[in-house]
Amino acid sequence: MGGSEKLRVAVTGGGLAGAAIANALFRQPHLDVHIYESAPEFSERGQAIGLAVNAQRALARLLPDAEDVFQRAGAVPMHSTRILMGSGPAAGTKVIDLAEENPGKILHRAALLHELLAPMPPEIMHANKKLSAIEEHSNALVLQFEDGSTAETDALIGADGLFGSVRSHVLGADHPAVKPVAAGWAGAHNLVSYDTASNKLGRELFEEDRQYGWIGEGGLFMHDVLNDRKIVQCVGSSVDRNPSSERRRSIDRQYLEHAFSTWLDGPVAGNMIDLLLDQEKPAVFAQWEHSDAPSYVKENICIAGDAAHAMTPWQGSGAAMALEDAVVLGALFAQIHSRSQIAGAFRAYDAIRRPRTQHIAASSRLTGRIMTGLVEEIGTDPEKLHAALKDRWDYIYDFDLGKHVDEAVSMLQAAQ
Repeated sequence: MGGSEKLRVAVTGGGLAGAAIANALFRQPHLDVHIYESAPEFSERGQAIGLAVNAQRALARLLPDAEDVFQRAGAVPMHSTRILMGSGPAAGTKVIDLAEENPGKILHRAALLHELLAPMPPEIMHANKKLSAIEEHSNALVLQFEDGSTAETDALIGADGLFGSVRSHVLGADHPAVKPVAAGWAGAHNLVSYDTASNKLGRELFEEDRQYGWIGEGGLFMHDVLNDRKIVQCVGSSVDRNPSSERRRSIDRQYLEHAFSTWLDGPVAGNMIDLLLDQEKPAVFAQWEHSDAPSYVKENICIAGDAAHAMTPWQGSGAAMALEDAVVLGALFAQIHSRSQIAGAFRAYDAIRRPRTQHIAASSRLTGRIMTGLVEEIGTDPEKLHAALKDRWDYIYDFDLGKHVDEAVSMLQAAQ
């Protein structure tokens, strides 16, 4: 590769992680960046997303107009996440207010993806490109797609999600950590109008912009406001005692009343069940996660976002980790100008990002067990739950992203 040639970087996956990474890279003049999405169009599944303070800091590094982005996307600030008991003799009791000093923002996933995609030139975005094989040559990686086309690149970043194929290439097809595993919970979701939710749940729960989580034996209900306070997201997650290999299962009232059988005489379950069923095809989605990978990189290939560290949603950090990944990768690629330096940049990324993301994945799993009454010594005692939950987000929020980036860059420079 000559000194005047650009480094070619391919990103597979056009969801939040891939779009964030492409944003971190495409403006760098020495890089030729292309992003490939397997679906017919770039789109984001899912409903609302919460961006805590660490995610907001990362997004501000990726999009200079981040505050305007939040406004355009209809983001609603959450002054706290209020956790209350939803079942048992203490039902209705406040357990804790989380993130009072570090308010998050709630917005629609599709709105955030739109803002991440908007700055990118159309010629670098390629839909209908499902990766089928990766060939490693001495001077290039050759990507083969299911439509028969190919693309050459110097670096490949797999941001192709929970069930993506790049993880298998990095770890080896037979590695036990390649395939995601059922985490032990399943969740139902719905978006309803603000008036519908406030009339059903009580207007006193909507006097302040706040996320509410109702916890108890075997499950959680959550509701929060988005889209300029026009829409309310409703979530019901329960322990999945009969895990299925299906990602999506149709449900009815009987399913939810069985899942929350000990909640039905409490203050919230009946109304939340009504709201979750107020859609054409109610469904429950299994929660999946990855076992810890021994590495996120293989030479000039790396994985990021859910492809690297899919985690449960109990601490709301999956998207934040993808945004942080993007910031670190952007900083590292700013330091390199030849193909021979790519593997070193990816090794620095792995060394910096893997410990943090895997720590948070494990913490999220345990948080889910605490919130659903599965930790025997805590159970559903409000005081014990308060003590167990009050510091669990400190590692996530009290985080110096600038220092994190500097450590990655220093590691790369020391190895060159």
